[in-house]
Amino acid sequence: MNFPYETENSYLSGGNCLNLGVNPPNEVYFKEFLYLCLLLTTHEIICRMKSIKSHITQLLKSLNEGVFEKEHTIALSLLSAMAGESIFLLGPPGVAKSLVARRLKLAFKDADAFEYLMSRFSTPDEIFGPVSISKLKDEDTYERITKGYLPTASIVFLDEIWKAGPAIQNSLLTVINEKIYRNGQFTVRVPLKALIAASNELPAKGEGLEALYDRFLIRQFVGCIEQEYAFDQMISSTREVEPEIPAKLQVDDELYNQIQAESEKVGIHYTIFELIHNIKREIEQYNTGRDENTPPIYISDRRWKKIVGLLRTSAYLNESPGIHFSDCLLMSACLWDEVSQLPIIENIVEQSIARGINTYLLGEKRLEQKLDTLKENMKSEHSLRELSDPGIQVVDTFYHRIEGYHIAGNLLIFASDYQSLRKDSNRLFYIQQDKFRPVNKILKAYDFVKNRNIAQKNIYSLRKGKRSVFVNNQEYPLLCYDNCKPLPTQQDGSTPFEFTLQEVIDLLHQMEVEYKTIFERETAYTKEHLFLSSSQKSKIKRILGETAHIIENYRNELRIIAHAHEQENREY
Repeated sequence: MNFPYETENSYLSGGNCLNLGVNPPNEVYFKEFLYLCLLLTTHEIICRMKSIKSHITQLLKSLNEGVFEKEHTIALSLLSAMAGESIFLLGPPGVAKSLVARRLKLAFKDADAFEYLMSRFSTPDEIFGPVSISKLKDEDTYERITKGYLPTASIVFLDEIWKAGPAIQNSLLTVINEKIYRNGQFTVRVPLKALIAASNELPAKGEGLEALYDRFLIRQFVGCIEQEYAFDQMISSTREVEPEIPAKLQVDDELYNQIQAESEKVGIHYTIFELIHNIKREIEQYNTGRDENTPPIYISDRRWKKIVGLLRTSAYLNESPGIHFSDCLLMSACLWDEVSQLPIIENIVEQSIARGINTYLLGEKRLEQKLDTLKENMKSEHSLRELSDPGIQVVDTFYHRIEGYHIAGNLLIFASDYQSLRKDSNRLFYIQQDKFRPVNKILKAYDFVKNRNIAQKNIYSLRKGKRSVFVNNQEYPLLCYDNCKPLPTQQDGSTPFEFTLQEVIDLLHQMEVEYKTIFERETAYTKEHLFLSSSQKSKIKRILGETAHIIENYRNELRIIAHAHEQENREY
């Protein structure tokens, strides 16, 4: 498998450091860019990653047997567990939230599970175990009997989580974040791999639940079955038997620890940092512009760090040594607090990914700068020919004289008006007699408001020619000096415009080649991605399509500029 590699100081990884004192290179190309890939050169590491992806693929397939439209939720729950994080499922009753937790338990070998439905009257004894009466009586020690309760479970499912009282909440905070439980005078490390919480509502405001809510890195909305085919399968199924997961597919402690250790080595290309910076800026801008009744989007520093850890785990399990832009779509499930914020977050993430590809990887800014330079050079070249052309006579300080027009006296046009004429479109003028020199008739720009009383027959259509003027589509020469010569070009035969034009052509060609590379790699990576939904995969395809459209627009703009320059050269 071929990965795009980057130099050692271009990304941050377990064994490398980002050179923060140097700006990211402007000449970033796909063959050396893509997504922040570590210099993993040993065949052994690549093969191990492949075997893990195959393992997880088969495991997810087994876990999803008999599941209807909950495959993505189960995949996110497994990713959350592999990253050592917790997930919150929001949805109405009866949408299989508890099913997700039960299936996740089957993914781990010899896993003990703890499941509990919270209520306002739930006590710590029901969650963490009862106090040992014998130890309290005989040893004067306050200690709980935790066997069979949350502190000894690998997989925990807490339904109606927000009904938990403060005593339960405080203990859950340390369990989720530090994987420890304080049992009396002892601090016990818990074997927790995954904590799944569920509710049909978000935490109430003003009840001190914000800290606990922040501990759930992934927030996933779980709804009813939408597709009729899947719905028909669900209601017609007669058996609800849990699948038997082969022992060889279950994740044991050794594999679990390996995944977490290897995920920490996944690289982060500087473009991913820029993408995250852009998301942060967009969220800050949203918070600044919201009205006072709209809740802000708050992302803690701890949360950002955990999000990057989740992306690393996703990349590793998808056998990539670096985070891809596709992985970043997973951030949409980590950044919202209110359901109303979800479409806003999804849009911010998608736009940031598109901007990352177009601006930082395709070099869009660099190409735009080159195109601007190209246009300026063409204007300068055109102005040099037109304004400084010694062949065209200036009459009475301000005018050019039009020769051959059938009118009594001299027909003049302001030199400035002549310069403003275009060769590809017409402007309207009218003729006014010079009150100081009646022999002169002056063409003046027609204004629809100021000159509305002028008869239609006295209005003329003008456009520029080669040292000439087209009046009502009939060409008339301008008065020129005898034996006038065209302006000389530069001694080497090429103008600044032509040099820049070739640079832009080369740059655009390189961009097209690189786009093809990223399209093929990203499409292949996204197609087999373990944790993206089908709609998210379609979004990546759409983003790449928009990039192709941008490139085509640049190509068309370049054709127009080149054609205009060619026409200009023919005329002179």
